[in-house]
Amino acid sequence: MLELSKILVVIEPDSDTQPALEKAVQLAKYSDSELELIIADYNAYLEDGYYFDPVQAQKLRYEHGDQHMQQMKAKVAPLREQGLEISITTAWGNPPYEEIVRRVEESKPSLVIKSTHSHNKLSRLLLSNEDWELVRYCSAPLLLAKGQRWSSRPIFLAAVDPDHVKDKPAALDHKIIKSAQSLSAISGGEVHLFHSGWMPPLAGVYKVLGEGEAEDKKFRELAEANGICDSARHWTEEYIVDALPTMARELDASAVVIGAVSRSRLDRILIGNTAEKILDNLECDVLVIKPDEKSAPTKILI
Repeated sequence: MLELSKILVVIEPDSDTQPALEKAVQLAKYSDSELELIIADYNAYLEDGYYFDPVQAQKLRYEHGDQHMQQMKAKVAPLREQGLEISITTAWGNPPYEEIVRRVEESKPSLVIKSTHSHNKLSRLLLSNEDWELVRYCSAPLLLAKGQRWSSRPIFLAAVDPDHVKDKPAALDHKIIKSAQSLSAISGGEVHLFHSGWMPPLAGVYKVLGEGEAEDKKFRELAEANGICDSARHWTEEYIVDALPTMARELDASAVVIGAVSRSRLDRILIGNTAEKILDNLECDVLVIKPDEKSAPTKILI
């Protein structure tokens, strides 16, 4: 269950739009949550000895951080007047996402919200993008906000895998559903379930009909165990990268809730990461949920 008591909001430095902050305010009003805003920034030009001597570089970094603080104070002033409880902080480090992860471990928020944007294939393959790194390393539930305001009766689409073909812990499906139901409860929305039974054919051999029926039975039992009616259950054998965004559009979903589990670096290279394709294809927000089991930091495959 997702109990919203404190939300950590990642503010984009020098950006005119802040979808993460807008979504955080909406959720805080739903749940009476405390907000913490953080700007994690880095600029190589302000490192000691790059262009400036250590004393001058330190002064410029301080001024840079103070400028960010003033920007955030201006943003939160009208929100505090609305009765919202908000704190602000800045961090400096390379890469910046590590400072966010460190703050998550210190602050223990119930949810982290970050704005996200589309990324081209080259950046996904060659660059360590902050969005993907937070998906992999952020221990708290992570909401990637794409800028669309939730409707008055939002729909949350929970993507589950009752077959656990990717070795996801069985309890994770229930946690995904409970998280979606928590958001639905505070916002007056509704929850739908989605499962893709697509599997790549091995040596040209596809699944037989009986296997699909058995898979649908497991999906139905999972829905019934969590109080989801049959009409809110969507099962397909289409490729999830295409089928999930299509279903989200058909339902006009406000957010898709997905799970993430640890994989080794080698697995990531060989298997690829469907999460990266899904995140780019989805037009709505994405809530990433992790298993309860604590494991050593590693890569994440969704």
